[in-house]
Amino acid sequence: MTSDLSQARPVADALAGFDFAKLIASAAKLRPDRPALGDSTLPGGLNLTFAQMESAVAHCATLWRDLAMPEDARVLIIAGARVAPVIATLGALRAGYDVVLAPSHLVAAELAAIAETTGAIALCGEVADGGIETAEIIFSAAMSSAKIRYVAMLTDAPVDGALTIDVKALANQQTDASMPTVARKGAILTLTPDGDVNSHSQHALMAATVDFIAEARIGMRQPVVSTLSIASLAGFVAGPLAGFMSGAQAFLHGPFESDAFRELLSATRQANVVVPVAVAQALIDAGYTDGPEIGALIALTRCEEGERRESVSGLPLQSSSKSILSLIDIFAFGEQTLVTKRRPGEASPLIMPSTERSSIKPISFATLDSRRSGAI
Repeated sequence: MTSDLSQARPVADALAGFDFAKLIASAAKLRPDRPALGDSTLPGGLNLTFAQMESAVAHCATLWRDLAMPEDARVLIIAGARVAPVIATLGALRAGYDVVLAPSHLVAAELAAIAETTGAIALCGEVADGGIETAEIIFSAAMSSAKIRYVAMLTDAPVDGALTIDVKALANQQTDASMPTVARKGAILTLTPDGDVNSHSQHALMAATVDFIAEARIGMRQPVVSTLSIASLAGFVAGPLAGFMSGAQAFLHGPFESDAFRELLSATRQANVVVPVAVAQALIDAGYTDGPEIGALIALTRCEEGERRESVSGLPLQSSSKSILSLIDIFAFGEQTLVTKRRPGEASPLIMPSTERSSIKPISFATLDSRRSGAI
């Protein structure tokens, strides 16, 4: 297991004494009522302020600790582009555990294999993710794995045989200043499509986020809207972490569905929208970039770890004549390194609403096959 995010990185060295718990606590103290993290699964979506997020993470950590797992235990969390898995991940890290992130399209046998490979003894996920019923998959994986001894469900209704983590309820509970903290700083483990495991320290992830924010010019006034699963290095950095560290509101949207995505964008202006490069052209063609809602389209391209960083370039994107936006590429080299590049000739981020809007065509990537093929 390797992670080269912190190698020869002065920013990472400067952040070595920090972790996500301190980051969130500082943000909650500075701007407690500012919207922090939300998803667009309306009307049941989660929308948390920084204070609510800190409360949810702290109480979630207590739930994890109440399981009395070994101090160096690993938790396997099934995660798409959703808020609840973010809180479960941050809670487990605050409790001192390592977190293994797995994408939401995997079947039970694949999850059990990941637990065997990584030594994860707890499995956590939502009862359903889009059109996929994941509860049965989670229990099947737990029963077929010799490693998994604990199951947790992200839901507001108790599930027999599982720890219930109700994020919305936890967010509205009072935070006790005397709640214990754990000295051990858990790591996040992500997996390549080939199954290679990469471990990332919290301060190295924060350093990668600082670089992304600087190059993409993410500011606290423009929200971040990400369709990337947080189960990848790019998805975690360019989604929730980019919001936490810039002070911007971060929205996670997944699985992609055009009506809900359009409704989400209607409440934003000049948003930094993060999508796989295969989806970027579809959004342009569907008319999503013709108005003022999207200020920057940030396209993720996955590269081989051995590719030269200097020579990579994003796929050509043909924008509408009505579209005035910044185009930015993120290149993910395996699950080890991120490189962010702005495309030359970008437009000003300040535009007026278009008087004539293209007809927005419905598009969707909500099927299991589309997620498995890497569309989302």
